Amino acid sequence: MTQDWNLKGNFIEACNCSVPCQCLWWEPADDNKCTFAGFWNIEEGTYGDVSLDGLGAGMLVWEDGILFEGGWRVVLVIDEAADEAQAEALETIFSGQAGGLFEAAAPLIETVEDRVVVPFSYATEDGHLSFSAGDIVTIETDKSVGFGDEQGSVYPHPFIPPDQKANIGKTTEATVDFDDEFSWDVSGNTSQFGEFEMANT
Repeated sequence: MTQDWNLKGNFIEACNCSVPCQCLWWEPADDNKCTFAGFWNIEEGTYGDVSLDGLGAGMLVWEDGILFEGGWRVVLVIDEAADEAQAEALETIFSGQAGGLFEAAAPLIETVEDRVVVPFSYATEDGHLSFSAGDIVTIETDKSVGFGDEQGSVYPHPFIPPDQKANIGKTTEATVDFDDEFSWDVSGNTSQFGEFEMANT
């Protein structure tokens, strides 16, 4: 039986589309496929009585065609700092089994190919964001400032609640090296990031 959960923190994602990502308009991704890595770094969170403070989780996605028509092949990535109960809670939330935003995405997943546990690292300084998940994922991105020196943003964004905005950036490095299929270098393409707060109630 699933528990009530709530999460607050920062997310970062990078994919193979040029800036901005055309998946947001239900158009095919560059090269007619989506290679996406998205991660949520949790500052404060709970799943029932399990604390998720300071942890993280995310996914690698490979998909042909239009992203939101489904057919996702997914690798779940869990923060190594989580103990057994915390890891189980994170997997339950991010696989869509515990309701909320990720439950809406669950029907788009065709297969969960694997689950991996690695150390997470997330940092931001002077408009530059850095994220790594072990030796599997590296994302380095810079904020993208547009007219009026305003940070570019996406609203609504599919991977955070609809009342919250995602910032747009451009990666200087965006690599995934997991296995023969889930390996790519999409550096120099779109990145979206920002704060999030979500729950299943």
